[in-house]
Amino acid sequence: MDNKNQVAYRYEDENKNLLFRKIRINSANGTKKFYFEQEKNGQIITNIDGCRRVLYHLPQLLYGISKEQTIFLVEGEKDVETLLKHIIFATTTITSLEWDENYTQILKDANVVVLYDNDKTGLQRKELLCKSLYGQVKSLKVVDLPGIEYREKHGQDITDWLEMGHTTDELEELVEKTLEYKPPRDNNSLRVVSLDELLTIVLPEREMLLMPFLPSQGLVLLVAKRGVGKTHIALGIAYAVATGNTFLRWTAPVAKKVLYLDGEMPAVLMQERLKMIKTMMPKEADSEFFKFMTPDLQTRVMPDLATEEGRKMIEEFIQDRDLIVIDNISCLFRSGNENESEGWQQAQEWALDLRRRGKSVLFVHHAGKNGAQRGTSKREDILDTVIMLKHPDDYKAEEGARFEVSFDKARHFTGADASSFQVQLLEDDYGVWTWELSDTPEEAQILQIADMKNSGLTIKEICKQTKLTKSQVEWRLSKAKTKSLI
Repeated sequence: MDNKNQVAYRYEDENKNLLFRKIRINSANGTKKFYFEQEKNGQIITNIDGCRRVLYHLPQLLYGISKEQTIFLVEGEKDVETLLKHIIFATTTITSLEWDENYTQILKDANVVVLYDNDKTGLQRKELLCKSLYGQVKSLKVVDLPGIEYREKHGQDITDWLEMGHTTDELEELVEKTLEYKPPRDNNSLRVVSLDELLTIVLPEREMLLMPFLPSQGLVLLVAKRGVGKTHIALGIAYAVATGNTFLRWTAPVAKKVLYLDGEMPAVLMQERLKMIKTMMPKEADSEFFKFMTPDLQTRVMPDLATEEGRKMIEEFIQDRDLIVIDNISCLFRSGNENESEGWQQAQEWALDLRRRGKSVLFVHHAGKNGAQRGTSKREDILDTVIMLKHPDDYKAEEGARFEVSFDKARHFTGADASSFQVQLLEDDYGVWTWELSDTPEEAQILQIADMKNSGLTIKEICKQTKLTKSQVEWRLSKAKTKSLI
């Protein structure tokens, strides 16, 4: 150790001869950096070219295997050192997502327990290790540490878990209770878990992409008649998520990667709208965080996402995306009958697979003559949220983009967050665009009546002051209760 901010991890061969060092530098802002160094002809060279790659603490590891001790496979050298302090045999690799067959050979006679960091890379590493070691080692277990927090990066690990106050006795008990790892037999196999497993398994927490209605692994439907403003809202949501901005009454806590699949908008109009949105948002988008696929820029027709071939065509573009916007269902899911539930089945299965992979989807869809979404109602079954846009009763065509925003389905939020509101896109004398927001008349009346009820007025007194009938007041009080306003 050179100083408190720098640690050198020695990688040695079976005979404790130094092969190379991995240097960890802890920055003042809490971040960390790594580099390698080796000695050649008395010189320090900052690479490991030509060096033999081995598992960390190889001599101790081989001793532990010879004594039939459990070997814990963790993600970083810090975690190895943590476990060694407790006289627990552990090892790791020099990089998270690479595995050498020589490592498998070293561990072939070992009882291996995988402990993974609870983040995106950690989950990928867990899959890599299980695939590489299953059937190749004496036994293999994967232990889910209860209570560790999932993060996109730098998720909590075994060191954090022990620092929370947990003990190695608890760890040993977890290992004892954990069944040996068995991979799925094939892609069609099903997994059944016990109550205890379901309650203790470590699952990634759903973070919010756009508060309050769009979580990670969220499925949302945006519905409106033609010409109301679906694409205005879909683009605004996508831009806010990609930049960590606020749009209308909704806020994105951090920037996330977005893919916008446009099925019908002329590219020049898409460009105009995005330029306008950019002027209304304080934070600009990182080019890599906001990507588009739009018809005018293709040399062929857009993929039909109702077919397996169409979905395969876009697979490479959604791999690293957090949110996929489908604008719109009619243009991008062209096969099948829109009014039949069977026609939606392929889209539903695809959406559920994307959710399983940690992705969110915003579907944009047309409303029918009655104002409800067009086609089968089965479309809403798997959705977390359904957003409806409609012109108010006093709307005039010359007002442009003016409409009411309401939540027809809100699975995980209530109260004021689920309230309806009105918006209008306005341009001032200087060419500056803004969204003007206000409560809908109905929503304002619900809030008013809720306040009156909370102040102690009776229904009869509320009727007298608002000049509404008893049934009209009771209906609005019922709505207020569902929104947790009274």
